[in-house]
Amino acid sequence: MRGRSEDGSPRIWSVWYDGPGAGAHNMATDHAMACGLGPDEGVLRFYTWDRPTVSLGRNEPARDAWDPGRLEAEGVGLVRRPTGGRSVLHHRELTYAVAVPASGPGSMRRLYRGVNQVLVRALRRLGVPAELAPRSGRSAPLTSGPCFDQPAEGEVVVGGRKLVGSAQVRVEGSLLQHGSILICDDQGLLPILQGLMPAPPGDPPTTCIADWTSDPPSIERLIEEVRGAFVCDLAGRWPSGERRPHVPVDLERRLEAHYRSPEWTWRR
Repeated sequence: MRGRSEDGSPRIWSVWYDGPGAGAHNMATDHAMACGLGPDEGVLRFYTWDRPTVSLGRNEPARDAWDPGRLEAEGVGLVRRPTGGRSVLHHRELTYAVAVPASGPGSMRRLYRGVNQVLVRALRRLGVPAELAPRSGRSAPLTSGPCFDQPAEGEVVVGGRKLVGSAQVRVEGSLLQHGSILICDDQGLLPILQGLMPAPPGDPPTTCIADWTSDPPSIERLIEEVRGAFVCDLAGRWPSGERRPHVPVDLERRLEAHYRSPEWTWRR
């Protein structure tokens, strides 16, 4: 494909840390940067959240599962992602987003495995014995609980417990993948926020970086390691500092209104 490296990677990458943002802003920026992608461009974006926020998968039920009044009383935001999957609580974590041009059949699967292999490399450099989850022969339905309860094939796990939750979507001619890298584990709060009984005592289904290191990394250190792993593993020209891609401002504003709207958030 014209404008691509021999391994299919984009030739020119943009990388930037967007800082903490509201849920609608974070989803709109991811969506808009994928829409504005050139044929030879790739984007790696890092961001955090301005308050604890639950993100729902694109088709995940919300109306009978979440109480907006309870969430607001707890100071927790709610947003529906453009990507699939199940609910995640974004709090003490780093969110990454990768957008690349779609490159034919199988490109979503290749991106998913390639990005997760990069994340494994970065986590191992931090002393976390991460690996990719093996084939399980089953996929979890949208009603089976939060994202981190069950790892799927190819996800980043330690000792069989999920540490990174990721999801994908095809946006026009691009692929978008974003995910949550847990520094500390707050996912056990999800049932409590829904007014359900907390999980019984015992080993949680989720793990986090803090479980495997006595000195959890700062956001800046984690970004440095993940960025370094991307540069090592994926071909193309990488900027020495931050390089923001062109994100259509009008489109980003329209998308932010869309992701803020109750019609989208509570559509199911």
